[in-house]
Order: sequence, then C-alpha cells, then structure tokens
Amino acid sequence: MRYRPAALAALAAVLAGTAFAAATLTSPPPGARVSTSRPTFSWTLPGNERSEELDIADAPDLETTGSFVSANVVQVAVFRNDERQWTATSPLYAGHYWWLVQSSDPNSLDNHYSAPTDFTVPVSLSILPIRTVRSTYLNLLVMKVRWTANVHTLTLRLRLLRKKRVIWKQTESEPNLIGSTGAKTVGWYRPRGIKRGARLTLRVTLLAGGAKKTRVHVVRAP
Repeated sequence: MRYRPAALAALAAVLAGTAFAAATLTSPPPGARVSTSRPTFSWTLPGNERSEELDIADAPDLETTGSFVSANVVQVAVFRNDERQWTATSPLYAGHYWWLVQSSDPNSLDNHYSAPTDFTVPVSLSILPIRTVRSTYLNLLVMKVRWTANVHTLTLRLRLLRKKRVIWKQTESEPNLIGSTGAKTVGWYRPRGIKRGARLTLRVTLLAGGAKKTRVHVVRAP
C-alpha cells in the first residue's frame, strides 16, 4: 500500500504526539538507591503538556488508565503550577517503590500517565547517645536507648560485658515510627558476683533488613 507524502507526514505527527505525550522521568533513574527517605523527583514534559500529579506506589501494578492501583499508592502530590520537580513531603520507609507522573494537554483536556520507574530506599539506622543512671542503694543500672530508623520494626539487642565476657543480654523486637525517635528503658540489677564500681561495657545493636548499627557505652556497676 502506498501513502501520499501529506498522509505520511500526518501519520508521523500522530505517532510522535502519542510517543511523546507523557512525561519523561529523569531522577531518580530506574533502579536507583536513593540516599534519603525524602527523595527529590524530576521529570520533563512535551511543550503542550502540564504536570498534574505524581504518585508513589509500593507495587508496579497499573489500572487500565495507566495509573497505579489505588491500594498500592503510598504518597500523592497534586500540582497547580506545572511543576517539574518535587521533594517527598513525608519520609518513606525502607523498601522498593515505583513512581509516575500524570500530565494533561490543556487544549484537548486529555490526561496522560508516564511509564512507571522504580527506586529503592535502603534501611537507615542510627543510635543516639546512650543515657545511664546508677543507683548504688538499689544496685540498679538504668539504661535508656534512643534511635531513629526508617523501618516499621527493628531488633534491639543489649549486652553488658565485663572485660570480654557477656554478663547480661536482652534482645527484643521493637516497633518504629519513621520521623520519630524510638526509645527503650531497661533496668539491670547487679548480681553478687560483680563488684560495685566495676568497669562494664554496654553494647547496643540495632538490626533490620540486613542492616546493623552498634554503639558502645562504658559504665560502672551500681
């Protein structure tokens, strides 16, 4: 079948408009490991398009319209000024995510969704300075551990060492709220076999998603 040059030009224009109607996602690039729980997103648009919305989901499944399945959406940004960059307003928990941009043509009022692209937020753990209080009257050592993390649940491991020997240990699973400081207060009573004033090492470890963070604090037996 032969086409006239004018028809070919029109067909090329239609195909070009279809191919470039949606946003092109530029940052973070596909498969990126971002360094923050509040990443910044950037994209470009054809000259006839305006940005309307950015969606982040924890699964790549799409509706027939090209949008994410609503049950998987974890964060939404609605634009009013044709933005081309946006920073997450709420921190994201560690995990695998996908994002896309919805745009529209002001002339035709058509909506377009970009192809989704993925990124990963790695686990981040931090232990704040450890606080301890000694009560020689009660033979009690009170230990307060504080931390920040971007996971839902973590493992908190406490160990007291006399020289290199573990004299007490405790391991518990702790819930965690991203953006808040977690805290745990634990008491240890000195047994008769440990002298008052003995130099001890408190070793605090956080574990989550294959990541590990340890902090050491020197104390005296109560």
